[in-house]
Amino acid sequence: MSLCETQCDTDDAIVALAMLRGRPALEVVFLCFVCVLSLKPQPDARICSRDIILRVEFLIKKAPNLKWLNSRLYTPNLTDYQKCPSSTFKCFAAEIKVLTDEWKTFDSIPKFKLNILLGELATSFNQTESECRQCELFKEQNAEKFLKDLLSTLQFINEQYC
Repeated sequence: MSLCETQCDTDDAIVALAMLRGRPALEVVFLCFVCVLSLKPQPDARICSRDIILRVEFLIKKAPNLKWLNSRLYTPNLTDYQKCPSSTFKCFAAEIKVLTDEWKTFDSIPKFKLNILLGELATSFNQTESECRQCELFKEQNAEKFLKDLLSTLQFINEQYC
């Protein structure tokens, strides 16, 4: 147990303040204040995306068989995610819906609602949209490139948060 956890436990802090007066009480309050400021916020569990990665890898394996469809998708990349994470994943979600709907017509793609999972992931990030690009402004890429960029972005997130 760290010093911050023992010194800043709420019950202990109240008891310590009640027992201490003057300078020792101020020292305890200051120490608790420093401890609270030094704590890093824990990432939201929804940001970990291992299950989503498995689903994207499945689609990457399917891509060569459906290359003849010549699917073109607006493709954000890792740099776009770093600037605007929420809008990047909203774009990935919208484009994955287009891709899976198109592919379902010609191949058996399991209905695992990847677009919904990506949309939920987009809501995990607090971000203002004002300076972010619209999905339609990203470069159009083939399905394989789109899926690989999505996969690398998801792997980056897992390295950061999981």
